[in-house]
Amino acid sequence: MTKDTSISMDQLEAILDNSPTTVIISALDNRELLYANKAARSGIAPECLGRKLTCYQAFGHDSPCPTCPAGTLGQEDSALRELFNPGNGHTYRYVGKDIDWSGRPAHIEYISDISKQKLLEQELEHLVNSIPGGIASYEIREGRFIPVYYSDGVMEISGHTREEYNEMVKNDALGAIYEADRERVLSAAAKALEGGEVLDVSYRMRHKNGRLIWIHLNGRQIKTSSEAAMFYAVFTGMSSESRLYQNITNETADSIYVIARDTFELLYVNETGGIFSPGPDCLGEKCYAALHNKKAACEFCGIMAGRLDGEEYEIKEDGTERITYTRSRETDWNGIPAYVKYVRDVTEAVQIRREKERLDLYFRSIVEQFPGGISMMTYHPDGTMRTEFISPGLAAMTQRTVEEAGHLYDADIFAGMHPEDAEKNRQKFQEFLKRGTGTCELTGRMQRKDGSYLWTCSTLSMLPSPDEIRRIYIVYTDITKTIEEQEQLRRRYEEQLLEHYHKNGANELILGHSSISRDRVVEMRDSTDSALVERFGRRRDAFFQGLAGLITDREDQKAFLKIFMNESMLDAYAQNKTEQAMSCFIRLPEEKYGRFVQFKVNLLTGPEAGEIIGILTVTDITEETISERIFHQLSVTSHDFVVDVDLLHDSYAILACNENASYIPALHGCHSRQTAEMADSIVLPKDSRQFRHALEADEIRRSLKKGPYTFTFSTENHGDIRIKNMTIASIEPLLERYCMVCTDITDSVREQQGLLHMMAYTFELMGLLDVGSGSVTVYTRNMVLENLPPDTTEDYAEAVRTFTDHDIASESAENVQNQFRLETILQRLEQEPSGYDFVAACVGTEGIRYKQFSMLWGNRNHDTVCVVRADVTDMIAAEREVKKELEHALADAEAANEAKSNFLSAMSHDIRTPMNAIVGMTTLAFAHIDDRVRLEDCLQKITVSSRHLLSLVNDVLDMSRIEQSKISFNHIRLQLPDLVDQLTAILVPQAREQGVQLSICAEQVTRTAFYGDFLRINQILINLLGNAVKFTPAGGRVDFRVEEIVTEHTPSTVRYRFTVQDTGIGMSEEFLKHIFEPFTREQAAERIEGTGLGLSIAKRLVDLMGGTISVESGINQGTRFIVELEFEEAEQTLAAHKDSGEEADPKMAGIFHGRHFLVAEDNEINAEILCELLHMEGASSDLREDGARMVEAFTSAEPGTYDVILMDIQMPGMNGYEAARVIRSLDRADAKEIPIIAMTANAFAEDVQAALEAGMNAHVAKPIDMNMLRAALGRVL
Repeated sequence: MTKDTSISMDQLEAILDNSPTTVIISALDNRELLYANKAARSGIAPECLGRKLTCYQAFGHDSPCPTCPAGTLGQEDSALRELFNPGNGHTYRYVGKDIDWSGRPAHIEYISDISKQKLLEQELEHLVNSIPGGIASYEIREGRFIPVYYSDGVMEISGHTREEYNEMVKNDALGAIYEADRERVLSAAAKALEGGEVLDVSYRMRHKNGRLIWIHLNGRQIKTSSEAAMFYAVFTGMSSESRLYQNITNETADSIYVIARDTFELLYVNETGGIFSPGPDCLGEKCYAALHNKKAACEFCGIMAGRLDGEEYEIKEDGTERITYTRSRETDWNGIPAYVKYVRDVTEAVQIRREKERLDLYFRSIVEQFPGGISMMTYHPDGTMRTEFISPGLAAMTQRTVEEAGHLYDADIFAGMHPEDAEKNRQKFQEFLKRGTGTCELTGRMQRKDGSYLWTCSTLSMLPSPDEIRRIYIVYTDITKTIEEQEQLRRRYEEQLLEHYHKNGANELILGHSSISRDRVVEMRDSTDSALVERFGRRRDAFFQGLAGLITDREDQKAFLKIFMNESMLDAYAQNKTEQAMSCFIRLPEEKYGRFVQFKVNLLTGPEAGEIIGILTVTDITEETISERIFHQLSVTSHDFVVDVDLLHDSYAILACNENASYIPALHGCHSRQTAEMADSIVLPKDSRQFRHALEADEIRRSLKKGPYTFTFSTENHGDIRIKNMTIASIEPLLERYCMVCTDITDSVREQQGLLHMMAYTFELMGLLDVGSGSVTVYTRNMVLENLPPDTTEDYAEAVRTFTDHDIASESAENVQNQFRLETILQRLEQEPSGYDFVAACVGTEGIRYKQFSMLWGNRNHDTVCVVRADVTDMIAAEREVKKELEHALADAEAANEAKSNFLSAMSHDIRTPMNAIVGMTTLAFAHIDDRVRLEDCLQKITVSSRHLLSLVNDVLDMSRIEQSKISFNHIRLQLPDLVDQLTAILVPQAREQGVQLSICAEQVTRTAFYGDFLRINQILINLLGNAVKFTPAGGRVDFRVEEIVTEHTPSTVRYRFTVQDTGIGMSEEFLKHIFEPFTREQAAERIEGTGLGLSIAKRLVDLMGGTISVESGINQGTRFIVELEFEEAEQTLAAHKDSGEEADPKMAGIFHGRHFLVAEDNEINAEILCELLHMEGASSDLREDGARMVEAFTSAEPGTYDVILMDIQMPGMNGYEAARVIRSLDRADAKEIPIIAMTANAFAEDVQAALEAGMNAHVAKPIDMNMLRAALGRVL
């Protein structure tokens, strides 16, 4: 075996080892086990592995398998056999073939466990034989139906064995049909075969016991690839519904006969024996012979007389005293024209007939007109159910025929019921059976034939029965619309309820809802922690009586009960008064002072029929009430005048005025003139300008956008200077109606400056400390609200000690006492004249509450200190909530850090993969240094891996810059043909090497000049075209089409569509959803190298450029990418361009020959590589280690010595940019013209632009690619 063959065998063994099928290979001469794959080795004892054994010894046998075909097969033959293993009960399929294994005759065996397949075949056969009736297939030959297959059910219908039935139908299946029906069936069959229609026919045949039975046949011809056509048929006997109707009919008549119209044969006789008592085998005989022992038609026969209208007529048979009523009608009996004849004895049947007609009419009306369905079932002692009747209405409800419904519900009335409803209804049904009497109501969803569900209410009635079988009648009512209406009502109720719960405000104390109809509190949210439901109970009336007890005023208590008790609420709802509200003062349990609240109940309809729901909202309006009282005192009792201003008409009207005011304008007039008159006559000159400006129409409109505003001005009247406040508020913005209130605040300003300053705070307690006397005056909120006198204490220090001892937590009492010391307060206010505050924990009836104490000067003389206390417990709780949010933010940051670690882990894997190839192949190259072929192979793989590594690094850097929004785009003038030529030069050689046909064309392009970023556009298109070439197999095709399309913006822009279409391997629909995500690759492309970032970069570049990119693809159907980009149009030039599709000039291959390069490179290895590559291309070079030495070498050399400068960028001392600028600034001709090419690892667009701005001609990214350097030289030389 050669080395190449060894490699091939290793690969083959690897493939077989991963096969799930057991594979073993043994020698033909001595049965030696040559190979066993992983699946086979799992069945070999561990101690046998590695030993030289025969195939049968490896698997625990002492001799070869008796059925083994090894050595008996031809070169192309294979053996298939199935063996049953009694040891484990499994069946195995063996496929064997004689082969050559590494030059040795051998036998390979594939072994598969087909036990599940065998079991499935048995189950399928059982399923087919379990279908009611039977199924069969026939081959149609010359109009005859030759049996191919028939299930057991076919024979069971007629009671024959398979051998007996086969004998009957072996020549033609139609031979088993009763002779009188054969011609009719043959005719129907011929018509169905000719038209390709379904054959649906009923016929008679002889049962094994000799009686005629009816068979229903449903079949159709199926065309096959063979010459003979196949016919598939389903046979059924009498349906359960037909038997039900037959039983009903037998019980409601003495005798019923069905007589063939053309032959007078008896087709049916009711099983009760009838009046004439025909023999058991009378079917098929003439009616007059079987019933009357006559040889010809009876002379009294109403059928012969044409009485076929169904009307009863009297018959007296000759020789008897019997009188009967007979009626006849025509019918179609399973396809046979026939008469139905009903005969009854008049003497016994008149009453029965009348009662039967009444019951029949009643039952028919119920069954046919009942808006729902009816069924009747029996329940047997062993727990089995049997549905005996299903009405057409029930079948129609479920979109089924009566037969389909009967088959579905035959043994289980819960069949087709939604699983969620079936279980609970079964339990109710069992409870109903245990009771044994009465009715039961079941509600659930029944499945229609199309898979949808309808809601039904089923009423079950159990009839008394002498035996143990229970007969149950079920009436079905469609309640889908009712359920849907209830669901809509419930959703509307929940939405209304949710809307109220979402309207809660910051001052909400209690929110909940109750069922007024059921006098029940459903839910109550109590933010006061007063446990009101536990205190007052869940009966609504009792709960509201408890709330009334919280009201301090007795009259308010009575009003509250009158409004909010259940009876009053129901009356209000009946009058369509759906909202009731009341404001009052309450004191909650354990609350010391109390508060003003608003009780409000909104009424709405509940989800249950007739249910009324009341939603209670209790809101704290203390601050609002205080504000109203203050506003009332300031703007109602002490205002000078109130003015209604109409800016649309520049007019005003006095609404109210104080007769004692120092000045009152005219009762109505022009607003602007009145403003000017007041500014000139009574407003002090220092405030006149401000007064005019504040009341100008435009200023009023502008200021009121933020809400009501107030300004202060001073007036002079007969030497009396007064200070006024003018407050402006909006009444109706649409009509520009505003209200102005002028208030005299002279006394307040002069006498109560300290108090007004303090009132700006939301306080619960305020104190005025006299610095000189040490006395303190304390106002509580209650004192202000109820106009009570303040508390005055002459000894401030004693008051502080009392406060800290009783109200401050012991652990902080000393610190708080120090904060309240007068010396501390004065010292702090000296440092902070505008005031300061601190927070202390106070202990009260509600537990620990956090209070903020604000200290500020009470007047300008600094002889009074104001102390304001406010509750900031909620604020601190909010701060803690913010802290929690910050902790969540920290957790998110940590999660982001973990994502970063995952990214680095993935990158480590992707970078180590090519690095592993480079290191490994380098090791192999040294090991085979004398083997040129192996060495070239290693170097080629090192080159491929290094390029892959470089591509990965570039893609990751690009992706990083895009993600950090650090990428920028150049705005330079470009020519579309130049762009196409560049792509052609790069991609045509790649396509040719891949064996792919590349077509590039431009269509309908009239405007070719535009402004854009050449490198980024190239990056997008090269990525797409490179992928197309890479993923298209040899012999495939890649088309690149450029079109000019209609712009979406201004005429000064131009829009191009770039289409890349290939015939490659394509992509799956699932992968297309993630195609632009980083590191995402299609499974089919795993063996093709790539970073998985290219398309993500292209997508994000297109997005940043304001364009669009789309993709269409399918597995093995190729791929099409469409990119649309829009650019600013540039002036067109007359320069001609070569057609795209041509390769670069072949002369470029020798562009290095004879050139002399000046190289600036500080890295010794990079310098050695570059100089050696130049030497290999026929060029010479001079090397310098930094920019300064490179400039020195250029300056000292004769002009024209060097053809090109290759400039590294990052060098010690003078970098590449600085060196390029110095050379360009030299006063010599070649310094301006010599090409300078930048060499740097910084390969971004801004790096290229920086090189060009420094005076360089081109840019080549490291590591140096000679093809890229050759292309750059071609552009600059």
